[in-house]
Parts: sequence; structure tokens; C-alpha cells
Amino acid sequence: MSFTTVLSNLATTLQNNAALASFCTTKWGKALTVKRVYHKRTEINISDLPILLITRPMMDKKFYIGARDGHHTVRLYLGFRQEDREKAQAELVEAEELVDDAMMAVIPSSLGALNLVPQGSQNDEGEYHPVYFTVMDVMIHHRR
Repeated sequence: MSFTTVLSNLATTLQNNAALASFCTTKWGKALTVKRVYHKRTEINISDLPILLITRPMMDKKFYIGARDGHHTVRLYLGFRQEDREKAQAELVEAEELVDDAMMAVIPSSLGALNLVPQGSQNDEGEYHPVYFTVMDVMIHHRR
């Protein structure tokens, strides 16, 4: 199976997660849009928010007898609009936690992966208020 299938399954998992969907509609009044893209080449309009962009900027290959393993770094860019600066940080933290929960709730093999490990995250610290973004790295181990 190609890693493309894993990325599609991850996008579907995040798009269909009930807790994350409920949070987005409750806090931001719109459903979350999940897209697979090249982030630096994707133009985002404020009307597109909230959005979760999935990229795969890096992969380390390992070769074993009869198998080719890839340790893929997948980046999740989560963006939303919040006019109230006082609410933004709490909403960003809660949204990150819900994305993490959604990924950890699935069995990696159901995505077509051997393992899925959330890594660190970094946010824009409100530099572009009223738009806020955070990026989360996930390491996905895949064998083909």
C-alpha cells in the first residue's frame, strides 16, 4: 500500500472525528475543512477557516530484507479565526488536544501504518490576530 493511502485515511479520520467537529462548530461557527496540500504553496482565505492542512515534508527510508519502511514526518497546520484575543490561546490548546486525541483513538493499522506518534507543536503566538495557526508534527511508520 502506498503512503498516499495512509495520508487519505488520516485526513478522513480527522475530518470525521465527532469531538473535533463539534468543537469547531461550537467555538468557530463552522465545520473544520481538512485538506492534503503543500502548505507553502497553498493560499488560504480567512473564509476557509477553520482549516487543517496535512503535509508530508520529510521521510527517512529504512530497508530490510523483503520490506521498505518509511518514517514519515507529517505536519498538521491548524488555523482558525478568533476576534477575541482572550479566547484564542485556550481554543488553540484545546484544538491541538482534540487533534491529538483523534489520532490516538485510531489503531495505526486501520490507517495503513505500523505506528503513529504525535511529536511537538509550535504556534504563531497570535502574531497574525485575528487568525491563529499552530503546526503539529506526527511521525508515521509505514511499510510497503
